[in-house]
Amino acid sequence: MGGSRNEAAAALARQVPDEPDGRSAGDLGSHVRRFVEWTMTDGDLVCRYVWHNLPDPTGGTTRYTQPGTEILRRRGDDLRRIGEFRNGDEADAMLARWRAAGGGTDSTGGRDLRGIVGWAPEPLPSTTARQEVERAFGDFASRLASAAASGEWAPVAAAFTDEVRVRDHVSGFMEGRHALSAWIQDGVKRTPFTRYDVRLRIVEGNRVSALLRAEASTGGVDVNLLLHYGGEGRWGYLEVVYNPREIRGLTT
Repeated sequence: MGGSRNEAAAALARQVPDEPDGRSAGDLGSHVRRFVEWTMTDGDLVCRYVWHNLPDPTGGTTRYTQPGTEILRRRGDDLRRIGEFRNGDEADAMLARWRAAGGGTDSTGGRDLRGIVGWAPEPLPSTTARQEVERAFGDFASRLASAAASGEWAPVAAAFTDEVRVRDHVSGFMEGRHALSAWIQDGVKRTPFTRYDVRLRIVEGNRVSALLRAEASTGGVDVNLLLHYGGEGRWGYLEVVYNPREIRGLTT
């Protein structure tokens, strides 16, 4: 594994100061405060988990926050964004709630805002050999590709532990392999996608971030998968980060 957390943090500090993010003006507004909960690095690749926060216009404790992820590639001292993943519908809804509560051009504060405690579990301590995690991910990617071609998704569900926890940034949170199987039946199998290709993956300890390209006859979308290795070739946590607008754009 190349790079270090300190090197990545230094590059991130140069790229994203703790200021309102003007790049988000089209959806979250120019007053958003970005909090990076974690950063993982693997060679020249970087993934970071970012909370997009808006300050409570009333001065109270109401939260206006949304998580998302970014995948970047390091080029010397710079980081170039490969992909940014966030639910655009929820971004607009959050901004509307914030404005309805009085948020506007004179809103200030929010520098101390962080993420939501308990939103996602921590990965297991990093005692597993990298080769084992990579083999397990290769097996998962193979099952995913086969399921898209055959329509048989049971082997994908079998790649997860019985107590798996899943967070879909559109559908919500669920626990257990039975709930995972229902999520696949109700959601994944009904999408227009007929092919899934892993474009890149970042491995750090027992956490994997993968850039997945989901292809349909009318085009494709990029999805960020976050997985925590649970041992014995299976996964204990899955988080799926994507923009549902991009999927709707393929079917309208």
